[in-house]
Amino acid sequence: MTRLGIATYNYEAGGYRDGTFDMRPLRQTFAALDVPPAIILFCEAKYYRRHQHEGLRLAERALTDALHAPYTGLLGVSQHGPIPPAIFYNASLVTHLVWPGDDPHDPDVFADKRNVGRFRVNTTGTEFGAWVAHFTSRSGTARLEEAKLIDRYGNDPLPFIGGGDLNSTASGGHLPQRDWQTANHHTRTHKGKRIDDGTTDGHWEADTDALDHLIGRWDPTTNRRLDGAGYHAAAELAWLANPDFTIAPTIIDKPGEGGPDLIDYLLVNNAMRPHVIPSSYHVHIPDGPPFPSDHHLVTAEIDI
Repeated sequence: MTRLGIATYNYEAGGYRDGTFDMRPLRQTFAALDVPPAIILFCEAKYYRRHQHEGLRLAERALTDALHAPYTGLLGVSQHGPIPPAIFYNASLVTHLVWPGDDPHDPDVFADKRNVGRFRVNTTGTEFGAWVAHFTSRSGTARLEEAKLIDRYGNDPLPFIGGGDLNSTASGGHLPQRDWQTANHHTRTHKGKRIDDGTTDGHWEADTDALDHLIGRWDPTTNRRLDGAGYHAAAELAWLANPDFTIAPTIIDKPGEGGPDLIDYLLVNNAMRPHVIPSSYHVHIPDGPPFPSDHHLVTAEIDI
């Protein structure tokens, strides 16, 4: 087996500011890692398709310089505008076998195949799948539909790693919790769900339907998840292996949001779960403000 690092990172606006790309914060973030990841599930590749993929090439160069390893980017597609996710892979560790491309109008690509790739470990020849997703921030109902597009890979016999900015959390009191009483209307209506509890106003709580569809809903009586599509959160695997482990939020604390939350996930399917090293899971929280992005880098390792 070969140990591989996996990462997910939402680089705010892909570094695009005032008509140019600033990759210095991206370089700074990844330079802090001791081991170059094999796969980086990347969100907010804003305008990376323009000008012969200029942004993608600049991000490749920044990662290659920061990690002293050869990175190649695979740009994905988004239904939310020119801000798709991407996968960057370390060509010294893995070989890219399948990727559906970055044309959102390609009539030959099914919706559940978009942003889904297949890779081979260079040293062992073992193959695995990887997908990246950036769920909508606006609607829990829409996020659930996006989750249903990738649920099929949860029980796929091929080991899969997936993740990205899923813009929602899962059920379970062991996960970071917002204070929904102090969250503003925007955050409540985009990320939360109003519960009719018999009072005049009801109360708000996290809309966990999308993540719970993938990993199952948390049962506090048995301390395990029920149902689900066959996925497991690397953050939760770390906590299950060590109940003293504190699962950290993956976004910065912004005014009016009721506190930071865990919305950037690394998920593995049933076939990949035995390969995960739970203690390797880590949310990298840099010194700040200012922060290099409004999301934090998340990493874990697998033996495959």
